[in-house]
Amino acid sequence: MHAGRGDLPRFLDDFASGTLTGTTPGEYIALLQEDVESGDRGAVSLAASRGLSTFFVPVRVGSRVSGNAALSTLPLESPRRIELPRERQPRAASMAWITIAGERLFLVNVHMENRVAWWRGLFSDTARGRQAAALLQALPPDDHGVLGGDLNTWLGPEEPAWRAMMRRFPDTPTDPPQPTFHDRLVLDHVFFDLPEGWSATRRVVGDTYGSDHHPVIAIVTTATKTN
Repeated sequence: MHAGRGDLPRFLDDFASGTLTGTTPGEYIALLQEDVESGDRGAVSLAASRGLSTFFVPVRVGSRVSGNAALSTLPLESPRRIELPRERQPRAASMAWITIAGERLFLVNVHMENRVAWWRGLFSDTARGRQAAALLQALPPDDHGVLGGDLNTWLGPEEPAWRAMMRRFPDTPTDPPQPTFHDRLVLDHVFFDLPEGWSATRRVVGDTYGSDHHPVIAIVTTATKTN
């Protein structure tokens, strides 16, 4: 999403039908940033109309409420908000638990700082490094999980935030990541720490669905089936 703009119904249709994955997923989860909730508009209302479980964490509250939203065919259990160190503006992550194929995994949705005050370095990676460290400190250290979102890693794979996530989520594919913003920057990610025998792939979708970023689609294969 981009400030609440984006064709989310069409994206979910393509996601659920298997158009984006090559096969109909057994279960699916969508992690959204910059979702705007206004009256009956937004991801929460759409999730309710489709019978999906949802968890919305407001980050900016004003005339419109915007934040991170998760939509899932699986129940989102024990949801909670994780505050991130404030830099230029408020940032937060959401966390919930899912159970699939007999395994319980945490699920994190995050949107990190994109820039800070000019005297600190406009696109400095220091702010995101602090936010990543705080987020990882808040996660259970020994449990399996998936983390996705817009990390705003403008400076590339050597950014502290990117490196820290790769260390914590060792099952993340190591193939060269594809750009998600303006066809040149890799800002959006999905990271994996999976049970034994599971695997994951990911790819960037060409259609932006009305957002300013391209979606990242991940396919997780459990020991017995694909989801």
